Amino acid sequence: MDISQPFFWMNGVLATDLIEISSDSDSINDGGFWAVSTTFEGRYIFAKFATVIRGATFPETGEWAGLTQVWESSMQQQDFEDYVVEIQNQIELGNVYQVNACRILSTKISKERSLAPLFAKILAKNPAPFASFLKLPEIEIASASPELFVSRNGAQIKTSPIKGTRKLSETGPEFSSKDRAENVMIVDLMRNDFGRICKAGTVKVSQLFRSELHPGLEHLVSDVVGEVRDEIIWSEIFSGNLPPGSVSGAPKESALRIIAENEVNDRGPYCGALGWVEGDTANLSVAIRIFWRTGEILKFGTGAGITWSSDPTMEWEETELKAAKLLAIAGGFRSDRWPFGSGLFETIRVENGAPQLMKEHLSRVRKSAGELGLRIPSDSEIYETIGSLDQIELGRLRLTFGETFQYSIDPYVDATHAARVGIRNLEINPEAKLHKSFPYTSNLKLLTEARVDNFDEIVIVNQDGKVCEGAVSNFVFRIDGLWVTPNLGSGVLPGIIRGLIISAGLAIEAEIDTEELGRASHAFALSALRIAQPINEIAGRKLQEDEISKQWSDKLREILHAHSVG
Repeated sequence: MDISQPFFWMNGVLATDLIEISSDSDSINDGGFWAVSTTFEGRYIFAKFATVIRGATFPETGEWAGLTQVWESSMQQQDFEDYVVEIQNQIELGNVYQVNACRILSTKISKERSLAPLFAKILAKNPAPFASFLKLPEIEIASASPELFVSRNGAQIKTSPIKGTRKLSETGPEFSSKDRAENVMIVDLMRNDFGRICKAGTVKVSQLFRSELHPGLEHLVSDVVGEVRDEIIWSEIFSGNLPPGSVSGAPKESALRIIAENEVNDRGPYCGALGWVEGDTANLSVAIRIFWRTGEILKFGTGAGITWSSDPTMEWEETELKAAKLLAIAGGFRSDRWPFGSGLFETIRVENGAPQLMKEHLSRVRKSAGELGLRIPSDSEIYETIGSLDQIELGRLRLTFGETFQYSIDPYVDATHAARVGIRNLEINPEAKLHKSFPYTSNLKLLTEARVDNFDEIVIVNQDGKVCEGAVSNFVFRIDGLWVTPNLGSGVLPGIIRGLIISAGLAIEAEIDTEELGRASHAFALSALRIAQPINEIAGRKLQEDEISKQWSDKLREILHAHSVG
């Protein structure tokens, strides 16, 4: 099949041979097969297809090459949190009970690239009950929707709103009271919407509060059913129920006003409906977890339901959680140049176009990947993807291995001063330090906090009183005439430079307690990027910088030169 031509697929229903495209909801009353996409703002796209095959697998596509650009958000974190507070102000005034707040992420994509390979990858990596794909001349949509908007079989109609999301790793038999209250509000709203189109007395909540498991997430779902009136037509069903209550709010009219006043971008097909209609049979999803592209812009929406009890920061984090898995599959970077999702990474120093200690970095990541079950590209694939680095005099190359292999290269400037280091007591899980993994947020937060306190780094002391590592560094200390680096069992990442100084005999590894740390006369912060930055102060106590330090550092550089073949 030619995937460059218009087609539609959803749950084994494949429609091809496009006949016409209409924006008139009366068009679909003819009994033909129509793919349906509606926008949150109320615009309709109906595409009639001549050929429909049921039980069809998604067409064969090529491999999806991950995106390489940064995803830009229509709202930054502070703006979104301010939006949450404004919704809570409106709740306090009695104008609304709940609002679904959303933001749109966008990135560039070539006009020649089809989203069909991305959708095929989504089906494999993130299967969803209402996954669907629509390709038309002016728009392309790849959806991993978990939510039913409307299913219809003759007079019988059903909707299954989702309200309540948590990580699969979260424990406890029940969702929070906030999630349950929010779910009830939307169930009441959907009962009201169904009341406009259904026979009196037929609208019922057939199931309240059931749990659905999805890749990485657990959702709280309820079912509302009814029997549509005999004379009902599709335009009445759409006008009476769109946009879906679970992605607008309650009361719907007030929620829509607040959304229009606060969201700077139209949602477009995101938070509309997506699916198909054929006579009095239909299967329509709520168009969430969707990618859509027009021209050279690819977009993805994410949101959270806001109530009086919402915590603004937690709601932002919920939008991050909902987006992370799918954006990791698509590729591309966050605004901080880190990938979405989770995985392994290596940060590599580049000198005069040559990645330093590349063999050691790839050996470490392959060892971790083997233990974690991740696929790492071959060396040749990695080098081919990176390409030539000849123009880089000094740089930072970051390789990330998650749902997709990605890399970034940025200029780097060596520190010209010795480091001031603080001490921080933290509870450390040594098992979590076995692999160099992202998200790296907690480490970077520790580094930021250290710099706020006017330190360049921190020495972390674990719950047993043992020195382990820093926010982004290993350490080596000269104690009683010996160069010592903390052992892995204390909670230490197996750093590349750390391993090198041990194998070369420049240091031994051992437990170091705070009393021994207090006897350190010299020290270096170690990382593959900075190599060895001398430390002149730990928690206000001055350390020595003399010929002993210089000789040790010179020897390390000599050993590095022998190893650093890119």
